[in-house]
Amino acid sequence: MELPEFKELLLKIAVCAIACDGDIDDREIKALHEIEKKSSYFSALDLSETLNESLKECSSDLIIFKNKVFETLEANTLNIVQELTALEISLRIIAADEIEEESERDFINDLRSHLKLEDFLIAQRFGDIPYLKPQKSEFKSNQSDDLGSIIQISK
Repeated sequence: MELPEFKELLLKIAVCAIACDGDIDDREIKALHEIEKKSSYFSALDLSETLNESLKECSSDLIIFKNKVFETLEANTLNIVQELTALEISLRIIAADEIEEESERDFINDLRSHLKLEDFLIAQRFGDIPYLKPQKSEFKSNQSDDLGSIIQISK
């Protein structure tokens, strides 16, 4: 995904993270405007109009807005850095008020389910996030290996 489109998507993910608890507080809006203006995540682009439109759309119907964001994630290929950034900004936003509500944890898990990041990379970058559900991978099994059940291959 190209950088301008990614930054716009990242901003919409941030709006979802703010709104996922059902309350978009004026302080959160002000903080997001500050992030949009001063953060390296969004620098070099003026996303004020996108931010205002996203806040309005999200306030109107959070579920539809969130589903559109997740559809955009699914329709595009993000690199590892972009996926880590999307997760990081969401984690920072929900942790900003030092209270992580269940709806915020659910949002992080919803976001996680739309990313292709391996659990190992997330753990290396962010440490243990107790509520984060592991990604199902075709290369891993949740069942323990039982050496007694190995089938002998005859020659």
